[in-house]
Amino acid sequence: MFKLYLDLYRHRQSLFLMVRRDTLLRIKGTLLGPLWLLAQPLFLLLVYSFVFSGILKISFRPDGGSGDFALYLFAALVPFSALQDGLQRASSSLLENRDLLLKTQMPAMVFPAVASLGTLVQEVIGLSILILTAWFMGYAPARTLLLLPLIVGLRLLLTFALAPMVAVLSVFIKDVGQLLPMLMTALFFTTPIIYPMEMIPADYRFIIESNPITWLVQAYRSVILENEWPVDDLLVLGLACLILLAMTGAIFMRLQHRAKDFL
Repeated sequence: MFKLYLDLYRHRQSLFLMVRRDTLLRIKGTLLGPLWLLAQPLFLLLVYSFVFSGILKISFRPDGGSGDFALYLFAALVPFSALQDGLQRASSSLLENRDLLLKTQMPAMVFPAVASLGTLVQEVIGLSILILTAWFMGYAPARTLLLLPLIVGLRLLLTFALAPMVAVLSVFIKDVGQLLPMLMTALFFTTPIIYPMEMIPADYRFIIESNPITWLVQAYRSVILENEWPVDDLLVLGLACLILLAMTGAIFMRLQHRAKDFL
């Protein structure tokens, strides 16, 4: 398994060139350019803010209004959308790069890694917009923002830990590409993105807390909006990422050579 990640490091230049190419291809010839990378989270922000804050009157703070709800919602949507986009692209990464995989010495791990790293641009743009908007609305930047690069790195690590398994299983099971959006929808509603943790009944709270994305979302909100140091959340999330990285790396290493016969 260590050789798997060592080969990935040796091809880091090709990896970054492919990430750059894919990012440019996604925005080439469009009117809004890089803002299209945020089209889905911005659209969901408007819809969910209208429904859950405007109609259902859900709030993350006792004295919070629709503006506060939008900030808390966007702080969760940005990392979740990046994770979802990375996994969705990873599901087709080996199939779309079949010729490179079969005709060159490029390690198979490069392609789900490209799908994972490609989400970093949209996340950085989204977080920049979020921090500036929060500052304008009275959430002054604090020293807790120093933890933000670490949290983004953990989000990237979580995506990279899951992407290889999604990629290789999609080769053997064609239905993975269809099942993935359903699974991500289930994860979305079992993560406190559109509702606060306080609304969850005690009998079901263990389900929400066993979801590593819950700790990720809480960490983003803590450092950007609440000026808190989410050390416990980061430790739990980091441990979960390392366990997933080891598990999916072992699965990918075992299946990657057999996968070429199904391409």
